[in-house]
Amino acid sequence: MRLAAALGLAWAIATAVVVGERRTPARLPVQPDQAMSDNDGIASPGELAPSEAGQRPPRCSPVPAVGGWLRRASRRPPDREADRRVGWSVVVALALLPLAPTLAPVPLAWAAASPALANRRASRAHDAAVGDQLPDVVELLALTSAAGLPIAAAVCAIGRRPGGPLGDALGRAAAHVERGGTAAEALDLVVESAGTRVRPLADALAAHDRYGTALVPALERLAVEARVRRRRQAEEEARRLPVVLLFPMVLTTLPAFALLTVVPLLAGSFGSLSP
Repeated sequence: MRLAAALGLAWAIATAVVVGERRTPARLPVQPDQAMSDNDGIASPGELAPSEAGQRPPRCSPVPAVGGWLRRASRRPPDREADRRVGWSVVVALALLPLAPTLAPVPLAWAAASPALANRRASRAHDAAVGDQLPDVVELLALTSAAGLPIAAAVCAIGRRPGGPLGDALGRAAAHVERGGTAAEALDLVVESAGTRVRPLADALAAHDRYGTALVPALERLAVEARVRRRRQAEEEARRLPVVLLFPMVLTTLPAFALLTVVPLLAGSFGSLSP
C-alpha cells in the first residue's frame, strides 16, 4: 500500500512538472545590441526587457532555487536545467521518505546519472545524423571535384547547404577558408566538429590537396562505403523497433486485458463465495 501511494505521488509530481513546463511560455532574451537605438543610443519602449518596460519580472520557482543552492555548494557550474532537475529530485525524495524510505534515493540517483545519459544520447544522435548525411556530402564533393574545383573552393561551394551537424561543420570550414585559412586547417575543423566518422573523407581530401592523388575514385569508394553503412544502420533501427515498442504495448494493453478478463472472473467468484 505504501509503495502504491509513493508511486502515485511520484507520478503526480512528474505530471505536474511536465504540464507546468508545457504551459510556461518561452521568453526570448533581449540582445544588448538590439536593445539600444541606432540614433540616440536610448532604448525604445518596445525594445526594453520586461523588467525595464514596467512589467513584473518572472518569479523564480523555489524548486530550481534549492537545486541551484545545492549545486553551488558542491561547486558545480551554473546550469538552470540542472538546477531544476536537482531541485525536483530533492522534492520527490523528501515526498517518498515518509512513505517508502527505500525508494527515496532513486530520484537522487536519477538526477546524478541524467547528465551522463543525456550526453550519451546526444552523442549517439550526432553520430547517427552524421552517418545519414555523409553519403550525400561525399557525392556533392565528388561532383564539385569532377567539375574542376579545388578542395577549398569545393568546401566553400557546399557550405551549410546539407544542413545538420555535417553542414554546420562544412560551414565552419568554409568560413575559415574565406578568412584566409588553408584547406588542411579547414579539414581539421570538419573532423573536430563532425567527429571521427568523417576522418576517411578528410584524409582523402588532404591527400589530394597535398600529394595530388586521384580524388574522384577515392570519393566514389567512400560514397559506396557510406551508403552501405547507412543501410546497415537503418536495418539495425528497424530490428530494434519491435523491442522498443514492446514496453508501451504491454503497458497499455495488459491493464485493459486484466480489466476485461481477470476482474470479471474474480468478481464473479467472490460473488459466488458470499453467503
